Amino acid sequence: MSAMGDDGASELKRVRLRGARFEGGRLPIASLVELQKYQEIIQIAAAAEWRQEHPDEDLPADFAESLALTIERIEEGSADVFLAYEQQQAYVAYQDEAQEAADSFLVAAYSGSPLPSLSALDRDGDEIFRNALSLLGSSLEAEQSIEFYPGKPDSTPVVITQETRGQAIERLSRIEDFLIADEEPGESSGLHKAQESVVGHVTAIDAARKRFDLVLDDGSRLHGFYKSDLLLEDFRAVVHEAAKGPLTRIQGDLQTRNGELWRFWPATSIERVQFDEAPWGQRLAEFAGLRPGWDGSDAAQISSVALDGAQALLRQVESAGIARPGVFPTEDGGILVEWVSADGVLSVEVDAEGAFEMFTLRSGEQGGKHAAATSAIDAFRFVEGAQS
Repeated sequence: MSAMGDDGASELKRVRLRGARFEGGRLPIASLVELQKYQEIIQIAAAAEWRQEHPDEDLPADFAESLALTIERIEEGSADVFLAYEQQQAYVAYQDEAQEAADSFLVAAYSGSPLPSLSALDRDGDEIFRNALSLLGSSLEAEQSIEFYPGKPDSTPVVITQETRGQAIERLSRIEDFLIADEEPGESSGLHKAQESVVGHVTAIDAARKRFDLVLDDGSRLHGFYKSDLLLEDFRAVVHEAAKGPLTRIQGDLQTRNGELWRFWPATSIERVQFDEAPWGQRLAEFAGLRPGWDGSDAAQISSVALDGAQALLRQVESAGIARPGVFPTEDGGILVEWVSADGVLSVEVDAEGAFEMFTLRSGEQGGKHAAATSAIDAFRFVEGAQS
């Protein structure tokens, strides 16, 4: 937005809110947040432009204030709001560039056209900018809309509704659009994506942005986004800000950056992972957190089905008073439960699909005994018989 038009009057930014609650030019206090969000988007983009030109300097103390917007007037009809900068001359170049960046992103996100590239933003800044854009319209209810007019007040508006916002969030959040080219991530970008699961504690959710934060057992943190609204209630059931909620497995497209866990985009499923308060329970919790390649080679993640099967078997073993076995992960994504003594070897392997393979070999025997089962009860019966 330029400081002055050809006729000497300040050019204004037009934002129109439509719906019954805005009729007669009313602007509810709760709706002011949408104008604040737009102001924040402008400030983020402008600050990035300034830092690009002044890499070794701190942002001026009055910079954000110079990009503060004010309501110039509200016209009758649905709330037809005209905004202007409070300080027209200070940092005017950054006002122009930030306005153009915000408008171009809004147009692209809500039209389906390719999203533009902002060279001033680094990866983290780009994500913050897009997340801020995705929050526009979060206060809208059914049959309400916000019209943003890019450029002049009589230009074709970008229309934000509950429906169009959901589609725009997908475009704004899709990492393939702005960190990498159309192909899969490569070595040059340091970014990799794979279908994986991670176990930890959900500490925060943001329903408006469809975002969550996860703390792993080692204290490391990552965040993620989800698409399906059906996951929201599952996240709400496990979230705890102090990381004291239930252990939770989240699965989806897990992205790593330069070898470090970064984020899920998107998360596709969430489930509680509950283990008994027993020594083997802690072992199973550790196995649940193993990532692919945990053996330094090609080992698979330990499956939830294998963990459940092993826990069911170990409960039976503990209840029967049988000596505690060794419990180990297998490279195929299963669990090995094993007793080794001078009398021989007894083992039960729970594979990644939940099937049980049993084996026993007594001291002095040339060959052992093999068996298979589909349930923990049948596997336990084999163990009980071999122990007698």
